[in-house]
Amino acid sequence: MQIRPKFRPTPKTKVAAIAVLSGLALAGCSAEVNVGGGSEASGEEIAGEIRKGYADRTGIELNSLTCESVNAEVGDRFSCSGRNDRSIQLEIAGKVTDSTADEIDYNWRVVKAIAPGVLYERALRGSIEEGGVDLAEVRCPVEVKISVGSKLRCTATDRSGASRGVTLRLTDLDGGFDYSVDGERPAEGSATS
Repeated sequence: MQIRPKFRPTPKTKVAAIAVLSGLALAGCSAEVNVGGGSEASGEEIAGEIRKGYADRTGIELNSLTCESVNAEVGDRFSCSGRNDRSIQLEIAGKVTDSTADEIDYNWRVVKAIAPGVLYERALRGSIEEGGVDLAEVRCPVEVKISVGSKLRCTATDRSGASRGVTLRLTDLDGGFDYSVDGERPAEGSATS
């Protein structure tokens, strides 16, 4: 099957779509919770501090976040789960790094992120269309576990109805990817706004 015009991905293309993740997304951050002389920080207190730190570092709000309470002992661990305003599901892990009678210091980081496939569909479509191909449809998996180096398989269909397979390789934790259309040279794109 031959598609006319041929899919011609433009190398080093950055597509402005929707941010999958940004900056801190899977990086770490530190926070401090005032425990008022107690021996435990509540999940609500921790969630509040993480929400603030995440927004400050990424520019993306956390729509929901639920965290476990944690004891004020160095080395104790906790976890959180939530969703950011880009519909990315996040799992966060934290660890107490210091503790006094009034405060608990801890580090946290995103350890898992799952994005809706539509974010990658939009970005891939934009990148391919930038190369001069008018597409009717792009289909990717419903959910994408964001992990550097992982691959996902999508299908792009042009206006004539001809379809081609497209392989995306995730290149960073900010939504960047390389892609190759079956039978053509690789290119780059990004699901970052």
